[in-house]
Amino acid sequence: MDKPIWVIVANSSMARVLEFNPARPERWTEKECLTHPQSRQQGSGAGHEPGGHSIAGRSGLAPRSDPREHERHEFAQQVADTVKAAISAGQVGSLVVFASNPFLGQLLKQLEDVAPKRVSASHPLDLTGLALPELTRRLHAEFGL
Repeated sequence: MDKPIWVIVANSSMARVLEFNPARPERWTEKECLTHPQSRQQGSGAGHEPGGHSIAGRSGLAPRSDPREHERHEFAQQVADTVKAAISAGQVGSLVVFASNPFLGQLLKQLEDVAPKRVSASHPLDLTGLALPELTRRLHAEFGL
C-alpha cells in the first residue's frame, strides 16, 4: 500500500496537517492543527525588545530583528519538526505545501533537508480559513489532489 500524502496548509500563526491516500482520495483526515498566536502580536507584545538599532562592534549600526519574524521562524521550525518526525516514523510518502508568503519560504527552508525527496509541490496560497469539506474540494478541483 502506498504511503499517504500529507498536505500542509499554513500561515504564520496556524498550520493544518491533512492526510489522504491516493488509493482512497475521497477520505481526508486532519492529522493536526498547530497554532502559534505569538506570530500575530505587535512589537513588544511578542516578548522581545522593540525595533530599532543596536551597536554591533566597529561596524556601526545593525538592524534588530523584527519580533514577529522571530516568532514566524520559531513556528516554521515547529511545523517542520512535526513533519520530520512523521517522515522518520514512515508515515508520509510525499508532501504538498500551501502557505502564505513569506511563511512558505521559511517553512521550506526548515524542510530543505527532506524537501528534495518529499515535497512534491508548494504553492504561495493561504487556505487555512477554509472548512475541511471546502478545502478538500478545492484541493481536488484546482490542484488534482
